[in-house]
Amino acid sequence: MINTLLERPERGLLALVLAQIAFWTLAPALSHAAPPLDVVEMYAWGREWVVATFKHPNLPGLVLEPLRLLTGQVGWPAYLASQIFIAITFWAVFTLGRELMDGPRALAGTLLLTGVYFFSWPTPEFNHNVAQMPLWALVMLLLWRATTHNKLIDWLLLGLIAGLSLWAKYSSGVLLVVAAIWMLWDATARARILSPGPWLTFAAFLAAAAPQVLWLVEHDFSPFAYAARRASDGAWWAPLEYLLTLGADHLPMLILLVCAGFFGKPAADAPAKPGQRALRYLLLLGLGPALLTAGGALLSGASLRASWGAPMVALSGLIVIALLSAKFSTARLRGLTIGAGVLIVAVSGLYFGHMAYGVAFTGKPLRGNWPQAEISTAMHEAWTLQTNGAPLRIVAGDIWTAGLVGLRDAAPPSVLINGDYATSPWVTPEEVARDGALVVWSGSQPAALPAFIGDAPVNELSFRAARETDAEPDILVRYAIIPPRR
Repeated sequence: MINTLLERPERGLLALVLAQIAFWTLAPALSHAAPPLDVVEMYAWGREWVVATFKHPNLPGLVLEPLRLLTGQVGWPAYLASQIFIAITFWAVFTLGRELMDGPRALAGTLLLTGVYFFSWPTPEFNHNVAQMPLWALVMLLLWRATTHNKLIDWLLLGLIAGLSLWAKYSSGVLLVVAAIWMLWDATARARILSPGPWLTFAAFLAAAAPQVLWLVEHDFSPFAYAARRASDGAWWAPLEYLLTLGADHLPMLILLVCAGFFGKPAADAPAKPGQRALRYLLLLGLGPALLTAGGALLSGASLRASWGAPMVALSGLIVIALLSAKFSTARLRGLTIGAGVLIVAVSGLYFGHMAYGVAFTGKPLRGNWPQAEISTAMHEAWTLQTNGAPLRIVAGDIWTAGLVGLRDAAPPSVLINGDYATSPWVTPEEVARDGALVVWSGSQPAALPAFIGDAPVNELSFRAARETDAEPDILVRYAIIPPRR
């Protein structure tokens, strides 16, 4: 079976994609009682059909909401969507690797991504970082194809995907800066600048990005203010810590390489090294965004989060294989194939065990252990009792607790995040006055909620984590009800 896959690298890619989708969709679907925090937030944004929010553009929400309407479900459709995005990333990386080197080495570079943290443990949480990953990989593929083959279809797709990448996260601009550097640095690419292709790219980019630009202008660039607040007061060592953390996220890849024998003697049947242009492209596009981000943080004093590097490491496997071409052989590719399969099964299994049974050992439920259905039912019952059966249209509170209420309803209520109209413009004071609101929170009370609640009495309910049938309830949810106008 493995020999067949190696003779046809496309079949090896298909096997990788199917394994990734199957195991990493099932692991969270079978272990979560509530979706991850970011998934809950994406559902809250998605049901409002907005272009962007005070935090980010809304591509993840606009992906999840149609899936919710189509399937009538939350949870597993989000996990499946996330793995499809990862699968597209694998395909784009493989296709680029095949152009830069050959099919077997392209497969090897893609298999190595199973040893990168961002392609495993965080993937059940479909968010902006995951949404960026295939778009970045496709931009890198199309940029190479366009500047090398100079076909108008590649230039057109490059512009469209580059514009769409801003719908996932505005930090995609970092990749576009690096792409522009390539256009100016590489002689072949530079010779294309005055041809029709790049201008077609620019026009397509403007068309795809225009709704985001208009939204930003209309909303005073609020996501950039949010990003500045999150990244303020970074320590001087933050950029170094960021880069070292990204490196540490590749440790399982190192294990794969060791087990496959890539640190042994040069292979007798090793292929030729990739050309200098191909190697320069891999190094610039693969390392440039992370280094540019770290450099910007060093100059501005901003802090960085390792999760922001998720789309920046897509070429890591190809870079390693390109640099180790002298060690590449069929036997070592076979070892990588086996190792990647074992890693997918083992890590997804650990994830399942951690989410399903971790609370039994730690006594501290994770968010995925919260009994979402039970919490939602209890909150609906309290609302119905105090409002004589009025429909629940608005839930105010922190995004996690408020987002859980009505999550699986056919017509979920709108979430007024933290009771703050500025962050949730889809809810107005007039609507709250007319329809009332259920106010819920857990942990610290958001600063805007006391004024929002006014003199409405505050109550609380306790819940037991999922699978904890004998433990004392330790999940405390407080709530208040602002009744609708009579």
